[in-house]
Amino acid sequence: MQTTFTSISGRCFRHTRYLRLSRYYATVTPRLQSVNNGVHSKEPQPDSDAGAVDLQPDGRSKDPHQLQASLDSQAGFIPPGWTVSGPETDNRGPPVQPKPAGPSRIPPKDVMGFLRSRVANWCRSSQVIRRLHGFGVQATEIEALLQSWKRATVAGASLGDKSYSPHDLARLSERISSAHPDQYIDQALTTAFLSWIDTSSRASKRTLFHIRNLRAAVDLTRITDMFPVARTMRRRVVMHVGPTNSGKTHNALRALAASPTGAYAGPLRLLAHEIQERLSSGQIVPLGVDPSSLPESIPPDEDSNLDAASTDGAIRKLGDPRFARECSLMTGEERRLVEHAGLMSCTIEMLDLDKLYDVLVVDEIQMLADSERGYSWTGAVLGAAARELHLCGEEAAVPLVESLIAMTGDELIVNRYERLSPLQVADESLYGDIKKIQKGDCVVAFSRSSIFALKERIENETGLRCALVYGRLPPEIRSEQAALFNDPDSGYDVLIGSDAVGMGLNLKIRRVIFDQLNKFDGNDHKALSHAQVKQIAGRAGRFGLHKDMRETGVVTTLNAADLPYLREAMDAPAKPLRYARVGWFVKLFEAIIESLPRNASATDALDALTYASRLPPMLTIMDTDSTTRVLKELLDEIVHDMPLTDRQVLLQTPVAYRDIVARKAALQMLRAFRDRNRVDLRRILEQEGLLQVLEKVLSHKATGEAMFAFSSPLHGLETLHRVLIIYIWLYMHRPVAFYAYNQAIALKEATEKCMEWLLSMRAKAREDAKNRHQKIGYRGPPTGFTRPNLSRPRAHGVELVCDLQTSVRRD
Repeated sequence: MQTTFTSISGRCFRHTRYLRLSRYYATVTPRLQSVNNGVHSKEPQPDSDAGAVDLQPDGRSKDPHQLQASLDSQAGFIPPGWTVSGPETDNRGPPVQPKPAGPSRIPPKDVMGFLRSRVANWCRSSQVIRRLHGFGVQATEIEALLQSWKRATVAGASLGDKSYSPHDLARLSERISSAHPDQYIDQALTTAFLSWIDTSSRASKRTLFHIRNLRAAVDLTRITDMFPVARTMRRRVVMHVGPTNSGKTHNALRALAASPTGAYAGPLRLLAHEIQERLSSGQIVPLGVDPSSLPESIPPDEDSNLDAASTDGAIRKLGDPRFARECSLMTGEERRLVEHAGLMSCTIEMLDLDKLYDVLVVDEIQMLADSERGYSWTGAVLGAAARELHLCGEEAAVPLVESLIAMTGDELIVNRYERLSPLQVADESLYGDIKKIQKGDCVVAFSRSSIFALKERIENETGLRCALVYGRLPPEIRSEQAALFNDPDSGYDVLIGSDAVGMGLNLKIRRVIFDQLNKFDGNDHKALSHAQVKQIAGRAGRFGLHKDMRETGVVTTLNAADLPYLREAMDAPAKPLRYARVGWFVKLFEAIIESLPRNASATDALDALTYASRLPPMLTIMDTDSTTRVLKELLDEIVHDMPLTDRQVLLQTPVAYRDIVARKAALQMLRAFRDRNRVDLRRILEQEGLLQVLEKVLSHKATGEAMFAFSSPLHGLETLHRVLIIYIWLYMHRPVAFYAYNQAIALKEATEKCMEWLLSMRAKAREDAKNRHQKIGYRGPPTGFTRPNLSRPRAHGVELVCDLQTSVRRD
């Protein structure tokens, strides 16, 4: 009895401390954020006064320290001892309701009049003046040329009206009527102004030289000519389209397994690994072989990360030596080249478009519209040198691919597939009741903090154990967590994940539950698109992964307010993709840089591609928000004086700008490469304190000692893993300078094991605590006590994780 009373008293004391601490950092957080805003708001804003800009000789006017401060500000700079998950800590927006009718559009016939009304303000923008100087317009004549052009347009001169087709005007009408039209207006006016310079006699010879070279470099109206090898053949393009769990990659993979030479290109290295392993072991039955004729000792394997389920069982659980093929592997982090191998499995960015293949399989073709990576899929559709090109993905991509193939003149065949198991929306939501979550459910949230808060609540209120899948976890750990969830005897009953569950993971989910249907995009909460909702919801009831092969999958929401939008999204027909993305294709960066003045920056090249390029109507440039531009400027400050080939590669370094520590480490790597041509990995990791995090976790893991703070060391390991991936990526491109590849691989594997241990340790610690409470007869806090909800977002996205919560949990 005395022991029970003491335990309850101790718990009450800790709850009281939680209350005091929650009041403390609820008060201090707004003050801290106001200080951050004051310190890190030094980046100069675009000035409407054209005469205010101070142009430097090379066209660059930002200091590296200003660039660094700008990124810190946008990533949410916080002092030591605090952690931040970027925008993820602001983890909930309002419930998503069905969208009302949008604002009225500017009719295509009025587009040119609208643009004329914007010319005066555009000519006064210091940002425009800085950009034109970077393009090669001489500083001494920019003002005069702009004024002359403005007078000409007021007098009725053409804005390029004759070069706009009705389709072009309709597209421009749609864009300038959108919620964020400024960039599209800027693109249209920049193109018109450069065209006027090219055809007028007012500019100097030097300006004309640069502008004409630039316009030629970014003229992509005949973009298919950029891929000469593919243009020497008439390809056979076969599309395999259908919803999730339709087995749409099934026939494509069988064609690949039967081809003398071929390749698989997909979005994830996990998928590339699986294809390489299955082809090498003979687990994919090639076309021309009847799977039903195989012995029963080689059963079908439906436990695959690929959407390749089928009724004929052409993907086998065990390999057949007769079908084994030598296959190489190429990803951004790993390279396994098998001598004389006829097949290759790779991530899409590593695909060699000029290499001749008999069969090429491109997975998730709908990603050609992705704002960041989409240009790699566009390049494969337009320029892959494959006699037979298989494109697997969603129905929404068909019209866009048809228009692209019409440009290339190739043959196109479309095969459509139906979902192999039914999927339905539940009649009701969970009405916010966590206790209604059951074994086999997957709860979907869109921020790291939400995921951990849900894990805490579900395990506390239901006793079910949760596996986790989210974007910052390495693919290997995601796969391990998925395997634990799929194993009925592992003790993991529920999966909590982000949109990472929507692609590349084999999951035995019976019901998908959306915690929310909006996602923070870096600026604001935005509703998930219908396609995104369907992609995630389709993971429920996957064919062949349950005892009942055709078990109905169910999808619902945690909160009743989100259910109407879920129904709308699930019932909506597939909305055709409008535009494929264009980006840094082979030699395009080099061509643009060479057309610009000497000492042109990467930002100048990016601006030229974004604002001056001319494209066919179904293509658009990849998105480049302000933060991406600042990061490119910061990278270019480091590599600006390096050879063009090095410069182009290093500017593509996959830096996560929101992770401040990972960004600093990446910039240190590039500086070391520039200054010494030798990058010491261990030194950089020690300077950023990342090795110390790993050593601390390894020490606890070796001794079995529990770690009371969970989120902070896991966050540190996630950052360490990102840094190691960056180093490995740089090794793949510059192996001499980034020499510590084996060390990076060993540290990466150790980091993944520690992350896996931390995730399992959390659940074990909870189970041990539960057993202790049962042993001493603890029945919970006193009657009437309500535990404070500390899982909600803090003001302005700042969250105290490390010191305060650690001290509380140790009491």
